[in-house]
Amino acid sequence: MIIEKLRTGCKRLSLDLEEKQLLALETYVDCVLDFNKTYNLMKAENADEMAVNHLLDSLAALPHIQALDLKKTSLGDIGSGGGCPGIPLAVALPNFKVTLVERMEKRCAFLIQTVKKLGLANTEVLCLQADKVAKESFDIEVFRAFHPFDTKIAKLLLGMVKKGGYIAAYKARSEKIENEMQSVSSLIPSYKKIPLTVPYLEDHERNLVLIKKES
Repeated sequence: MIIEKLRTGCKRLSLDLEEKQLLALETYVDCVLDFNKTYNLMKAENADEMAVNHLLDSLAALPHIQALDLKKTSLGDIGSGGGCPGIPLAVALPNFKVTLVERMEKRCAFLIQTVKKLGLANTEVLCLQADKVAKESFDIEVFRAFHPFDTKIAKLLLGMVKKGGYIAAYKARSEKIENEMQSVSSLIPSYKKIPLTVPYLEDHERNLVLIKKES
């Protein structure tokens, strides 16, 4: 059962999720795979690939998010797509207010239906282009496959996050990260690159780029 893989993966990440949270993650896997039959929502051919490449990858950053000095806990998943990392984080962080920002209607419809099915009372879907989101909406922004950093994207992301808040970007190779961040060094002079180890994907380089917006 895929729930066993999720349970073992979460233990490897030192995450203590309750059974109902693991069941919600399992249901989310089923929702994506079912939707994938008619609409190519996320790259996942089976439950195992979905659980590892998307859910555990999303959850790998959770300890670092929990360690931040956040005064409040509004989290925005920018360009949420099929809901990663936002939905796994919302399941694992019930005290956070999570907003899934997505501009494409079909994806929004899936997100709304899935949030309802999972009973995620802490989560809302904002069917809107990112540049239409109100300024300083979030204490922390996350994204996995939204867009590489460039001047336009950096300004957009910095505008949406509150002063003293954070941007947490899921990225892969260090070399590509360095090139991206060098191109926006005038807007983002400093950042942290935190190596992530994703269970069952230990041979894949994954990093979290953490940026604090000065207050």
